[in-house]
Amino acid sequence: MKVGLLLLSQDNYYIDNYGRLPARPNFDKELLVALCRGQRFTCGSNTMEALPDSILKNSYFTAEDEYDINLGMITLIDNPPHLLIVTRSQQYIHIGKHFSLSDYSLKFKSNNLEIYIHK
Repeated sequence: MKVGLLLLSQDNYYIDNYGRLPARPNFDKELLVALCRGQRFTCGSNTMEALPDSILKNSYFTAEDEYDINLGMITLIDNPPHLLIVTRSQQYIHIGKHFSLSDYSLKFKSNNLEIYIHK
């Protein structure tokens, strides 16, 4: 199953107009590392440059359409996953790059974690 991981602000922005990500909840990095461990991941070049060693050393990059984990915005749009896990920041961004969840159905929500299924 293809899984996408995404950090979004309260108003569905993934990056502000200065290129900054929304503030992450405390659990987000640990969850990201655990889900990526031993998996094939895909992402664009900008995301690849920003990934921490804890992911790069414990998972495998693939540029192919077949992946386990999708970490990049371009790749999420071009090759959407079946399951999308959204970590929700408490922050509002208002201006920047927005992600539309219109192709997904919300299946689970608890505090700062949401799970969507691609329609």
